[in-house]
Amino acid sequence: MKKIGLVGGLGPASTIEYYRGLTEKCKTGQGTPAYPEIVIDSVNMSEHVCALQNGDYERLGELLLKSLQNLKAAGAEVAAITANTEHIIWDMVSERFPLPVVSIVDTAADEIKRRGYQRILILGTEFTMKSGLYEAALKKNGLAAVVPAEEDIVAIGKLIYPNLENGIVIPEDKCRIIELAETYISDCDADAVLLGCTELPLAITPGDISVPTLNTTELHINEIYARAQQDE
Repeated sequence: MKKIGLVGGLGPASTIEYYRGLTEKCKTGQGTPAYPEIVIDSVNMSEHVCALQNGDYERLGELLLKSLQNLKAAGAEVAAITANTEHIIWDMVSERFPLPVVSIVDTAADEIKRRGYQRILILGTEFTMKSGLYEAALKKNGLAAVVPAEEDIVAIGKLIYPNLENGIVIPEDKCRIIELAETYISDCDADAVLLGCTELPLAITPGDISVPTLNTTELHINEIYARAQQDE
């Protein structure tokens, strides 16, 4: 299996879920698991947030490329960015990636198409929901994205950051996210909800919402593991 590199710390709580998920996939119940080699470059999240808030995508790209270069220097052969939001600059910097990187957006869009959903409610950070990231990815597959209104984008963003980003689940915040999701499911006939922030699955679990949810963290982990097993 190829050595896996993770751009982590975006935030720390979801990075733990990536490590846990990748190692759990190796447990068979018989003998000692053959755990994958994983190297994590845990970045300073505040630097990334600052670049995003200032709209300084060039700086954000520099930070991501530096982290990926660190992973390659540590021997990683395939990598992933453990966040949705940073993928908004994918097209700007992907040609300069020093090693293969698994896209969480492409992974999620492919799974949505495979499952046959047609109208998907997008939940995520304020940056992600405003970027058009998933709308563009779904449109390529002939699918429709439902994005909350401006005031609800801001509200959801505040429910994610800083608490959920740091692994803190506030019951009242979880209820508010579910309430907002159900409103859009009803009003816009959404047949699935994309948890487009790698911390959202810490709060929203299967069965919490009346339609199927797509856990981008879990989907990404599955694809990273599959790519690490390929001979290419």
